[in-house]
Amino acid sequence: MKRCLFFLPLLPVLALFCAGLLVCQAEDQPIKTLRVATYNTGHFNQGQLGGYQAEDVQPALQRWKTWITDQKLDLFLIQEWNSTFDKDKTINATDALLNPIFKSVEFGTENRYIHNGIATHETISNKRIVPLTHDQYYITQVDWKIGDITVVLMSVHVPWQAKSHDSSIDALIAELKKHEYFICAGDLNAPGENILKIKDAGFHLANGGEHGWFCTAAKRCGTNEPKQNIDNIITSKNISIDQISAPRTGLNDQDHLPLLATLKIWR
Repeated sequence: MKRCLFFLPLLPVLALFCAGLLVCQAEDQPIKTLRVATYNTGHFNQGQLGGYQAEDVQPALQRWKTWITDQKLDLFLIQEWNSTFDKDKTINATDALLNPIFKSVEFGTENRYIHNGIATHETISNKRIVPLTHDQYYITQVDWKIGDITVVLMSVHVPWQAKSHDSSIDALIAELKKHEYFICAGDLNAPGENILKIKDAGFHLANGGEHGWFCTAAKRCGTNEPKQNIDNIITSKNISIDQISAPRTGLNDQDHLPLLATLKIWR
């Protein structure tokens, strides 16, 4: 009995120590880990308007669906999406390729070349369009709530015209600064010096960040041409980026390659 009484005063100390360990372990774990991709799908026609042009429509559709499914994505951010998959406009691309896989799908305005979308297994809300400094180009935004945190998801397409690079990247940075938590991805269409302005603003980059550069402008890969690293995933300081790749897919390899990464959201 005396031995038991000897240890009783230590119990509050031990309890506090164990609680502290649990808090440290919780803080060392991300709130969420996500597999994310951004892909300029090039209107299913290697960057040209009109949808898929060949006659093997169903096999081509299946190749796209298989690739998207096989990536096991939590979040898919898309640019230059054609609302119809084929040249004859008989297949709704969203119904065929996204709705069977993802819980939530949202798109911005379908302009002549620009159509930015977000597909995810999460519940999202409050879709809005944020214009950039060109009347065709914009950011599609939605909110994703994780407990008391709101993560803003953005699919972006920046103008290809050189005269718009500075102003559009500056407008994008100004928009990113408004949000505590965000994941923004898409076709930035700008050279490295513009992209690095985003890094200098304090944000994480999949392309041009601590993991280096990844060529996504498919036809320029392996050449000395500029603007090879034009697709990117950008995150707020509290979302880390790892396991990055830009694989050839056989789907849009004359135009863009996808950029994939694993993201971890931290409190």
